[in-house]
Amino acid sequence: MRRALVFVVACIAGAWGVTTVAHAQRSAATLMAFDEVWQTVNDSFFDPTFGGQSWTAVRDELRPRVERAASDDEGRTIIREMLARLGQSHFSLIGPSNDPGDFRGEETAPIDVRVVEATDAVLVTRVWPEARQQGVQVAPGDRLLSLDGHDIAPVAAAAASLPERTRAQFLWRRLANGLSGPSGSRVAARLRTPAGVELDVVMARVKAPGIPVVLGNLPVQSAFLEAVESHTLSGRRVGIIRFNIWMAALAEPFAQAIDRFRNADGLIIDLRGNPGGLADMIRGIAGHLLTEPAVLGRMHMRQADLEFHANPRLSTSDGRRVQPFAGPVGLLVDGLTGSASECFAGGLQSLKRVRVFGTTSMGQALPASTKRLSNGDVLLYAIGDFVTSTGLRLEGRGVVPDEVVALTPDALAAGHDAEDAAMAWLDRAR
Repeated sequence: MRRALVFVVACIAGAWGVTTVAHAQRSAATLMAFDEVWQTVNDSFFDPTFGGQSWTAVRDELRPRVERAASDDEGRTIIREMLARLGQSHFSLIGPSNDPGDFRGEETAPIDVRVVEATDAVLVTRVWPEARQQGVQVAPGDRLLSLDGHDIAPVAAAAASLPERTRAQFLWRRLANGLSGPSGSRVAARLRTPAGVELDVVMARVKAPGIPVVLGNLPVQSAFLEAVESHTLSGRRVGIIRFNIWMAALAEPFAQAIDRFRNADGLIIDLRGNPGGLADMIRGIAGHLLTEPAVLGRMHMRQADLEFHANPRLSTSDGRRVQPFAGPVGLLVDGLTGSASECFAGGLQSLKRVRVFGTTSMGQALPASTKRLSNGDVLLYAIGDFVTSTGLRLEGRGVVPDEVVALTPDALAAGHDAEDAAMAWLDRAR
């Protein structure tokens, strides 16, 4: 079975009477996991120089520390330190944890939030219909100050030493985790409106829209796609397609949305908050916009290179002959747009097929795979590097919008964001 390419982000307490045998067994399991991780990276990392360091020396330095680790979590911390030495995205060890920053349940507050990189301000960018149905007084542009009585500022301060984009992603994840909770639970939030008025609101958590999907050995996620029709100020018809993850379950809904908007005056594809998914999907989705099998990008691996060619979609699933969408396309990205989303956006931007709006994407654009280790943990590891057809490397850089649209409370409150900017461009595009 061909392994799918992925473009993607419990403490054991000691007690009196823990035996030396139990410690030895735990140490052996963690040590085996360390060796598996080291060997997997040694065999598959696309850079044979490992960034100019000796990968063997890294193993020799860290392995004795794993042998002495007092707990499984301490051993995992050392393994994660080893992966961090590579200085690349898509290297992660996923194991059980009781970290309070982890997701606390299967439901979430019915709002979207984003972190403004320069200031660490957390702004509400979208209010779900469920919030309005609850009568919650929250609106785009409101600044989130605390969750369940815990101020946000200290969390941001704790990450102050991180690079700006990394800090914003870290803070967003903590907030997303804090917004989550068990079914039937509520979350209390303090907000500040753009006018400076502070509000206390309570929101019932709801299930995220979409269908459950599984990607490799990663946890179950919810995949959804939304297609809506809108019109520019001059009355031009625009199709807007939003989806949250690159999964096969969304390929046909995307094709149906394209078919619905095939004769529209313009198209907007919203990849804000989309962290990636199945790498190979970018070929088929791009094929809805390109009539030729143009090169979107190249993946460089240890032993070979792989080109990602667009796959022009010249027929529908029910057999009708069609042409790919030929009109102007606006593409929306932000600091939570990652992996496959970046490769898709950067590839089409390099081909000058789209105009990109928003803020710079994650800069985490490496093709990756997953592997379940002998102790049950899951290793996410990059197996290649990615550059666009023009040779532009997106890792660490991200997709830089053609038109930067910064998030501000006043603009969001007035309904002005990257989508609004794309609509204005489509009104002028011919």
